[in-house]
Amino acid sequence: MTADESAGDALFRDPLPEGFARRVVRVAPGDELGLEPGRLPDAMWVVEQGELELGCRSGTRRRFGPGSMIPIARLPITHLRSVGSGPLVLV
Repeated sequence: MTADESAGDALFRDPLPEGFARRVVRVAPGDELGLEPGRLPDAMWVVEQGELELGCRSGTRRRFGPGSMIPIARLPITHLRSVGSGPLVLV
């Protein structure tokens, strides 16, 4: 691990167990990820960089910063938006 890496970063860069996959999504500030209702991947997302805003069908919004782990498959999400001043990176 280099001086620029934290212990959390190292966890998400190691080889994954069989049956798991890793995907990195980058979203520019102010942009929103397109979502199809009922078609969210069965995934655990980690905010690696930036700030994520999740909006739910009830109208509730919540923000998550670096290190946040979000099990999105079970949430009634209507939008995922990059709301920080820099890019959002989700793993």
